[in-house]
Amino acid sequence: MNNARRNPKPQTPNPKSGICGICVICGCLLFLSCFRLDSFLFDATRVTEYLNPADMDSSWHVRFIIPDSLIEPVTLTALDGNRIYGFFVRQPADTDAFGRMRKSTDYTDYTDMVRSESAESAESVDDTPESRVTVIYNHGNGQNINRYWGRVELLWEMGYKVFIYDYEGYGKSEGTPSGDACYADAEAALDYVLGRPDVEDTSVVYYGWSLGSFMACHLAADVRHPRCLVLENPMASTSALAREGAVLAIPGSFVADADFDNEERIPFVGSRTLIIYGRKDETAVPKRNAEVLLAEAKGWIPITARPVENAGHSDLPEVMTYPEYSRVVKAFVRGDTL
Repeated sequence: MNNARRNPKPQTPNPKSGICGICVICGCLLFLSCFRLDSFLFDATRVTEYLNPADMDSSWHVRFIIPDSLIEPVTLTALDGNRIYGFFVRQPADTDAFGRMRKSTDYTDYTDMVRSESAESAESVDDTPESRVTVIYNHGNGQNINRYWGRVELLWEMGYKVFIYDYEGYGKSEGTPSGDACYADAEAALDYVLGRPDVEDTSVVYYGWSLGSFMACHLAADVRHPRCLVLENPMASTSALAREGAVLAIPGSFVADADFDNEERIPFVGSRTLIIYGRKDETAVPKRNAEVLLAEAKGWIPITARPVENAGHSDLPEVMTYPEYSRVVKAFVRGDTL
């Protein structure tokens, strides 16, 4: 008896199975076309007036501590001629006895006054007083400038000048938010800041929170290296965000039009970088976002990680406590060891 295994009978291709396969593929592509991240990436809210107390949520921790005389409304022209709006916040040392704005070259007489709060700052690596530093704040995906004014106040309390702006479609800014528009808005913000007479171009810091990390990394890698870069709960890429809600490794180009890819850019930011993130962040889960960026940057740029154990996506300064958050950011900007 021949126990050899018989050759299977040749199978005739079933045309129906091929059609079914094509239908499955088309169905998947149709599903992906519906599963767009754009509405998640951009959650803008319009306003007719900024900094109206009635529009502020208590969870934003806005205290209205900055004198109106130090807050300058700014209107810029961005992509396709759309107007975008922002605020430049000066320090008291930026104004002379007559209330006039000082130029950056006029600060020499104020060095000792600014440094008096900490003897360590006089011995720091870059030896730069806080009032000479200007922070360009690239905010997150929700609401508008109002939502982030509490963060502006924290940076202002640290002694920095701060410029915050709304992306197209946010607040009073015209247009519709998109990847190209947001990048153009960030570039317009940088051009404006560098053009001010009271800004030292070697002391400009880019700060990006959440969605704003894409704009901050774009400026640093593609436009102009900053003094340093601070990323709070950053996102790695649109692909990483897609994987937060799906099992498949979906390319970012399938789910969003924006060219948001910090994984690719971060090795080229050309400056010291601080990544500060909450270990309990469920929006930009650290192992697929902050920790990915730390790994990508290693060996390319001086990178510093500061994980915060019990912090989520939006409560990092509160969980750290304001004094500790301020200490960490100021030490990093100065060039001190954390």
